[in-house]
Amino acid sequence: MRTAAVVVTWEGGEATLGCVASLRAQVPAPDEIVVVDNASCGAERARLAAALGETPGVRLLLLDENRQFAGGLNAGAAVALAAGADRLLFLNNDTRLEPTALARLGAALDADPAAGIAGPVVLDARRPGTVLTAGEWHDLALLCVPRSLLRPRRPRPAPYRVRGVMGCALLVTRACYRAVGGFAEDIEVYYEDVDFCLAARAAGFAIVVAPAAIVHHDGMRGFAAGLTPWAAFLKARNPWLLVRRRGGPLSWLAFVPSCLALVGASAIGYAVRGRGDVVAALVRGTAAGIRVALGGRPVAVGAPARRA
Repeated sequence: MRTAAVVVTWEGGEATLGCVASLRAQVPAPDEIVVVDNASCGAERARLAAALGETPGVRLLLLDENRQFAGGLNAGAAVALAAGADRLLFLNNDTRLEPTALARLGAALDADPAAGIAGPVVLDARRPGTVLTAGEWHDLALLCVPRSLLRPRRPRPAPYRVRGVMGCALLVTRACYRAVGGFAEDIEVYYEDVDFCLAARAAGFAIVVAPAAIVHHDGMRGFAAGLTPWAAFLKARNPWLLVRRRGGPLSWLAFVPSCLALVGASAIGYAVRGRGDVVAALVRGTAAGIRVALGGRPVAVGAPARRA
């Protein structure tokens, strides 16, 4: 069983190198690590080339344009599948895997013949011991209910089925990826993992969490805090794209009021903190989502502003 890891990075710096180091330390290590650079600046690409260019088992894929997270995942998957990968481990560049994580994820897939996706228990890298997710409850009717209210509260001793997993780390079988058709590039980033899990379930694949597989993640941002205007726009727009792709009339009845309530509450919170730029982005994102829901086409947002 050949496993390839796909790490998508943009101006990732030391975080990306740390993620790759944790992959190389896996027991056993993946057969190949594909690092997809989403059109970072020249200095960042030079850093990646110097650090990883001659590393055995690591392939550096330099994209000419920023295809966002979903497009970067698909680009890396295409390369890995062409090289014969049977399983794909998709990762944010700000994740760190404990040494047995990949083996535990693979064992969880082996134990459930219907499973097409396995996810780990994800811990907060900034708050040691804090569980970010031990599985997700992906349902269109509940899409804008805060995820923290719906997640399993604690891991169980053995692998267990869930309705979704967080997209920062997931192991996917070749058959599942092919059946879904990859990640939705019109969603770009944020909610692309929800779309993928919903599509996998619709195609007949189960989703499992391997509680002994531990991944640390340093990039969790919700509606309540930590949003940049770029992220706020996408988080407000993308749920509308997702419901248009996967939902029906009943989904819209539940989704619309809950989404408007969530975005409205978030906007009030940012307004109180003096973040008018984030409030404006939330309004623009909601308007863009409604336009898509009414039949318009989503417009690509481009990469966020480069860090100084």
